[in-house]
Amino acid sequence: MSDFSYPRTRPSLSRSAVSWAGLVCAVSLAAFCSNPVAATILDPRTIHSATLNNGLRLVVCEDADATVISVDLVIRAGSAADPPDRSGMAHLLEHALWSSAGDDDPRRRVEDLGGVINAGVLRDFTHFYLTVPAAHLQLAVEALSDLALSCTFGPADLARERAIIEQESLSRLDNPRAILSDLAFEELYGPDHPYARPTDGEADAVRTIGPAQLSLFHQTWYVPNNMALIITGRVTFDQAFSLVQSNFGHLTPVALHPRSWPPLIHPPRGREKAVHTGLAEAYVMAAFLGPTASEHREVCATDLVATLLAHGSSGRLARELREKRQLVSRVGVDFLTQHDRALFGVWAVCRPEDVPAVKQAILAELRRVSGEPIPPDEFAAARRLLAAGYAFANETPADRAAALGFYEAIDTYRTASQYLPRVSLLTPSDVAAVAVRYSVEPVWIVLSPKVAEQ
Repeated sequence: MSDFSYPRTRPSLSRSAVSWAGLVCAVSLAAFCSNPVAATILDPRTIHSATLNNGLRLVVCEDADATVISVDLVIRAGSAADPPDRSGMAHLLEHALWSSAGDDDPRRRVEDLGGVINAGVLRDFTHFYLTVPAAHLQLAVEALSDLALSCTFGPADLARERAIIEQESLSRLDNPRAILSDLAFEELYGPDHPYARPTDGEADAVRTIGPAQLSLFHQTWYVPNNMALIITGRVTFDQAFSLVQSNFGHLTPVALHPRSWPPLIHPPRGREKAVHTGLAEAYVMAAFLGPTASEHREVCATDLVATLLAHGSSGRLARELREKRQLVSRVGVDFLTQHDRALFGVWAVCRPEDVPAVKQAILAELRRVSGEPIPPDEFAAARRLLAAGYAFANETPADRAAALGFYEAIDTYRTASQYLPRVSLLTPSDVAAVAVRYSVEPVWIVLSPKVAEQ
């Protein structure tokens, strides 16, 4: 992922899509790292896994000191699994399942205990997740099973959810950063790659999706050999296995559709997508294709590049473009690891007349990382900050369930516990080598104010 990025829980019983935001904590790890055992994040000794006979993957992270348990049900089918002519299928199905519960609403069962429950769709997967007091493991597993596997919606349910999704999509148009990201995906991946499609879906396509098509999508992808169940907190593996077996073991596996995505070809270097808006400021992004989830060292090195460039006020971009040259009001890096190659985007907000200078400055900083030796003190500090961010983003059982589920969806849950050891092995030459990917001419996305007609 960017391993700075984790899901934020949406309000209970709301239907809006899960948002993902960057997180890196500017703290020292000196005391934390003085004890090697205490410094282990997602300690492999506490994580156990099994695969049921029907193919469902169970991952349990035990924490005897926790007072809660968190459960995350992952289905490896997000918006990238949408049929080409039915953009928004995965998102509409998540909405329909979320809102079509009957009188015995699993969401209400969770909330009556003081727990929280949620759901969301990304490009690579859909997930349903909750946190409840530790004594209620059985209710938690049953609630997610009931919520995700009961495909009982009708035309009225879908009409209501289509209207809600349309409003969500319209509200996204008020978010310049979201528009910038959507355009970057479109330009980088091209019209034939499923990552180019918006996760919310296209309004015209969503309107054509009926109950029968949604049910077929559910039957195709919501199957045990395409699922993983992550349980974290005060729970033992034996307890979890018994409950999961009784609630999911009866499901029948099916042959999964093979991925048939077109190969990614980098678009022409220097190409620019310019869009005029009613904004007062300009938004600029230099967009690149980053590593895949299976390129573990490259992912960690890319996260370290992002930390060097964009960590708070200490990042090179902020120091050079904002503090020193006063070219931008905001600047940052977007990077979220995906199954296929991920978007790596350096973005800035600036005055319209400064766009050319901002573009030059962004490229200059990217080329510095790949072409100039990184001072040892700066490298060590960036690595500490990256490790601190990962540590603090995995503090709670819900955090750990999210991380394990995310990685299990796009690669393997083991990547979560192997992340910090991999970061600790990185050298400045590793970072410079991966930074070369981001030192060439990017695809530029520019949102700029409309010019008044004379």
